[in-house]
Amino acid sequence: MLFTFEFEGNLAADAELKITESGTTYCQLKVGHNTRRRNKDGEWENGPTMWVAVTAWEGLAERCSQLKKGNTVLVTCRDDLRPWAYLRNDNGQPGALLEVTAANVALSLRFKPAEVIQPTTEPWAIDEPETSKVLEPSF
Repeated sequence: MLFTFEFEGNLAADAELKITESGTTYCQLKVGHNTRRRNKDGEWENGPTMWVAVTAWEGLAERCSQLKKGNTVLVTCRDDLRPWAYLRNDNGQPGALLEVTAANVALSLRFKPAEVIQPTTEPWAIDEPETSKVLEPSF
């Protein structure tokens, strides 16, 4: 059975790259998904923020480590969602946090452009030797 969970949100802090005791890299992201709806008068109203703790592993973690606070990201999650309910310390109101493991993370271009960085070398090019020499068979 196929399960897909994707969401868009803003990073609340810079990405944190860490390493487990066994040497596996992982990156933690705190993402807030804001809900805005139009009220009956047609004006925008902000709803509650859904906070999501995202963990990316290995190669994806290393690429995510470059993300900064305020970046808008699209997160595709694996099927191991973990919801946590709690009472807020400051006012006793209920709150919730969702923990997910990322299958993919991408920058959203909906609100601002991304900077394109070209590689200094062409990764698909074949390095040719400086001198080309035809070898004659020796008999």
